[in-house]
Amino acid sequence: MTIEAHRDTRATRHLSALDAAVQILTTARGSSYSADQAFDELLDSSMRHQVDVGDLAEALADLADGVHPAADDHRRARDVATREWGALLSGNTG
Repeated sequence: MTIEAHRDTRATRHLSALDAAVQILTTARGSSYSADQAFDELLDSSMRHQVDVGDLAEALADLADGVHPAADDHRRARDVATREWGALLSGNTG
């Protein structure tokens, strides 16, 4: 099967979300913050909070885009993303 046939699979959504989350963090943290650092930050947060890194990336992307997910849609990941990056995304870095 082609990638297009798998477009809506969880793994493909997670890969797209990881790309988006890395971009969100590098933009929010500034030009000296690398994509590798952003990925490491995501992975570290995922491990510390025991949340799937793909779910966390999706939650971060949703948070940055102002998307309000359904009540049962990765609630824990959304809570972690809000605690980890909510202030950063709202411009409150202190």
